[in-house]
Amino acid sequence: MALKPGTANTVEKHTGVGGVVSITKDPFVPVQIGRTHLDYTTMTIAQSGITEANPGVFTSTGHGLTTNDLLVYNTEGGTALVSSAKTHADGDYLYAKVVDADTFQVTSAPDGTGLEITTDGGDNQTFSRAIGKVT
Repeated sequence: MALKPGTANTVEKHTGVGGVVSITKDPFVPVQIGRTHLDYTTMTIAQSGITEANPGVFTSTGHGLTTNDLLVYNTEGGTALVSSAKTHADGDYLYAKVVDADTFQVTSAPDGTGLEITTDGGDNQTFSRAIGKVT
């Protein structure tokens, strides 16, 4: 899309996280159009809730996830989770692949294949999921 001075332009955003669809703004007028803050729900999954396998399985009773939910990983200062993709660090993004109401797998992309888990990490590691937006 060509930018024309003095005209309004629509910029499409990802529609999954936070429900943001688009914003409209004249790119040549320096005005703030608002901020979006995401609210998160966080679950702690201990080592005993992770099965090292290909693909790895995570167990959290009534996790409430939906396939392709974006998860933010945090070691909480403990041993990091290691998958076939890499050794995960605080702030890494993963996607949920729901198996049932109490178990899920993680993928590196939406609709991806469950990752092999080779090290199940520490007992206090967390996964945070965006649950809405506050503007």
